[in-house]
Amino acid sequence: MGHDSNSEADSVSVESESVTKETSVAVETIRNEKRHKCTFAGCNLAFSRPSRLQRHIRFHTGERCYKCDYPGCTKAYTNTSHLKRHMKTHNEKKTLYQCTVCSLYLSNQHNLKRHYNTFHLGKLTCKKCNETFTKRYQLKIHMLTHDSVTHKCDQCSKSFTNFVKFKRHKASHEQGAKQYPCTVAGCNEVFGKWVLLCAHRKTQHVYDHKCKDCGKIFFSKHHLRIHSQVHVENRTVTPCPFEKCPRVYYFKGNLNHHIRTYHLGVKYECDICKIKIGTKQKLRNHIEKLHMVEKRVKHIKKIQRKKRKDAGMPKRSVVSKLVGANLPPQVEKMVLERKEDIEYLEQFGTVSSDP
Repeated sequence: MGHDSNSEADSVSVESESVTKETSVAVETIRNEKRHKCTFAGCNLAFSRPSRLQRHIRFHTGERCYKCDYPGCTKAYTNTSHLKRHMKTHNEKKTLYQCTVCSLYLSNQHNLKRHYNTFHLGKLTCKKCNETFTKRYQLKIHMLTHDSVTHKCDQCSKSFTNFVKFKRHKASHEQGAKQYPCTVAGCNEVFGKWVLLCAHRKTQHVYDHKCKDCGKIFFSKHHLRIHSQVHVENRTVTPCPFEKCPRVYYFKGNLNHHIRTYHLGVKYECDICKIKIGTKQKLRNHIEKLHMVEKRVKHIKKIQRKKRKDAGMPKRSVVSKLVGANLPPQVEKMVLERKEDIEYLEQFGTVSSDP
């Protein structure tokens, strides 16, 4: 009897374990099931949680419901995590994170991780041409250039070497052509690409944003907001975190450029003359001015001189002018060397002997 009871208990335990496994699998499938779909036209994304769907919808509507309550700050964000990260900038005692390799101080762990992966982590190298990349997808896209693999679309005549662009192109056929309407009131223009919409806004809907303090005009609120910090009386100054570096900056972007160029040595090399320049814009200007423009040869206009008055006449030397007679070259030489040859002079009748 005892043996039978033990076998029954074992069978019950096995059944209970199988039931718990089935329920856990069912719960996991429900969690992973993306039931909450986006209702915007042309967007087929779906999410497993309604909170993630609401966060995604804010990207369509542009709503920023999480606003900063710090006095004088007008920034707002689409989610709480971005707002919390922003609120740390207003704290007087800021917690800085130092890089263990180059001793650079950064504002948060996300920036520290991105800095380490970009500058200190081992870069991925192509085995065929030794070109380096920081991310794996960049290396994969680059390897397609060596393999010469082309992806052809079966619905049109386009072909792609980049699989990501090919996949995006295929989605345009499945979902239909995506439309980007202009959001300015009174404008009914619709574009097939986001780039065309941005170009339309810059050319057709240009608004002048004027600074109240100095009167300078800017084409966007973002540039005006950055410029307005110049007129703040108590501006916060950020010193360079490297030792024995006296440089200080008002803007964080300028500080990062200083660190990247002078301390980390990150510069952009010209492929033609191998010169190294600090920014991409300066490198672009360098190539356009020196290597892409043909050197113009300056043609100096020759000034036509006036015709000499004694043109065609035999030239007189200074000695003949001083003597007052046209002396032959040999006589001029004798005069200059203070020599006296009376017989030679009498032949020309230039010298007469005393009686």
